[in-house]
Amino acid sequence: MRSVLAAVVVPLVAVVVIGPYTFLPSLLEYAFAHDVQARLGLQKAPKVELESDPPLRMIAGEFSGGEIRLRDAGLGGVRTERAVIDLDPFDVDVLESISQGSIVAREPLSGGLRVEVPEAEVSRLVKEQAETEVRDVDITKSGMEVRAEATFLGASFPVSATGDLGISGQSFVFEPRSLEAAGMALPRELTDALLAGTRFEYPIKRLPYRSTISGVETAEGELVLTGRVPRVPLGVYPGG
Repeated sequence: MRSVLAAVVVPLVAVVVIGPYTFLPSLLEYAFAHDVQARLGLQKAPKVELESDPPLRMIAGEFSGGEIRLRDAGLGGVRTERAVIDLDPFDVDVLESISQGSIVAREPLSGGLRVEVPEAEVSRLVKEQAETEVRDVDITKSGMEVRAEATFLGASFPVSATGDLGISGQSFVFEPRSLEAAGMALPRELTDALLAGTRFEYPIKRLPYRSTISGVETAEGELVLTGRVPRVPLGVYPGG
């Protein structure tokens, strides 16, 4: 009798214990992804990975964090290579989330934001905003180089302005610090005018979930914006 009971109870316990680790994360990640896709009007669902430490806490709906990764999305009027929301610890109602097929959180979620903007998109924005005729943009770890076309004494020649990117309010700004002019010696007035003409400022508007941008850095071939997402209202209870 004991052997029969063990044969029934042991597999049942295994299903109860192992089941949530096998199915629950996938179900909640699926619900997360499609909720975000619907709210932001995305063509593709984002990649979602949820974390629970220790894992047993996920059964109670307690998560230590997670990531929402959006690729090829347009955020704030800027085409991004990738955007990542790094979620703060949060709680969800597991049974309600599974029964409704969407996330039911105890309160709005929040987290850090990282937005990667490809070099080609930065080049497009610079060409739209700069006063000088810009030919190309090169982004490296040390900063950004803007290559433009200048005219002096009836002759056209290439110039190159290097500088840094920064944040001003909710805009990212290119501040040129030096200029090269194809080996030509230019009057100080013209150099100053060309530097001013390559400066640009681009406002980041209409970011989802009232996100704010607080930092900017450069990497090889891309611009990286960082900030915070203060409120991600995924399936929150009314008044929650």
